[in-house]
Amino acid sequence: MPSLFDAAALPGYRSLVISLLGLIVSYHLLSPLYTTAKQRSWILTAISSSVMTLASLPLFWDYVSSLGDVRAIRTLDAWTYPASRFFQAYLISDLLLGTVYYRSKVNLLTGWIHHTIYVFIVEYAIRKSWTHIFCLCAAMELPTFVLAIASLHSRFRSDILFAGCFLFTRIIFHIALCISYFVPANREVITNGSFMPSILLTLIFPLHAFWFYGCLKGFVKRATVKHVPRVVRSQITSDANTPGTASVSPHPSRLWVLPRRRGVLRHALRNLRWEHFELRRAAGRLNEARRRIHATLPATERVYAFVGLQRRNYAGKALMEVQREGW
Repeated sequence: MPSLFDAAALPGYRSLVISLLGLIVSYHLLSPLYTTAKQRSWILTAISSSVMTLASLPLFWDYVSSLGDVRAIRTLDAWTYPASRFFQAYLISDLLLGTVYYRSKVNLLTGWIHHTIYVFIVEYAIRKSWTHIFCLCAAMELPTFVLAIASLHSRFRSDILFAGCFLFTRIIFHIALCISYFVPANREVITNGSFMPSILLTLIFPLHAFWFYGCLKGFVKRATVKHVPRVVRSQITSDANTPGTASVSPHPSRLWVLPRRRGVLRHALRNLRWEHFELRRAAGRLNEARRRIHATLPATERVYAFVGLQRRNYAGKALMEVQREGW
């Protein structure tokens, strides 16, 4: 097992440094093209997933052409070793740049814990000369590339494409690799009997299964939301074409609660406006009746003068005016 300072390991670390610098420069060149932190957080992921998917193609071809025989996969150290270092560089640069530019998008589980663990997994694969195994597994980066492109450019989003790629690579292909590297005949040839590749793949699989479950939940939820307006429009059209009738479903759905409440609210508002108008009309009639009553009644001074409550200097004059008007 080579140490960190072995001369043979220096070219590998040189490729790690070059990849790290290349990713940092690429991020700064591309980040002005995107306005949100969420988009910028996917720049490095899009680059890494595309490179790793391409790096896996020769080994994946060996796997497919041999009908799933992992013993037929070439090692291709000159190809898989730099690719593995590049992935390490991506993990490190994503944490470094994420801390500076998109801190809110680097969470604990899928950011710090995930990236740190994978740095050591890749390093372990490099030191055990299993980089061809790691690069074969890099075919699982295909759904990550699909998701990254969709996050950068929403017009390219396809839930079906992402779910299909995820199912094929991170579920079916992953299970097949777990089994292949557990078979004793394969272990003896590829890993000198070691269970570590199959153990690592088995430990990672629950995370992929959990992500796929979340993907399916989101896919079903979005499909249901998209289906709701079509149902509402068809129901409204049916009601408009058959006036005087009501379409009653034997199984009422909660989807109709909100439109019905809106209809009831609009009806109540119309009734409230009408009642307010009627109240204003009634108030107007009441004011008119009050004005007429006041017009027919004598002035207060005249009444006081008639009953003798007015001051003396005006009493006689007021009494004469009352008598003159018929009181």
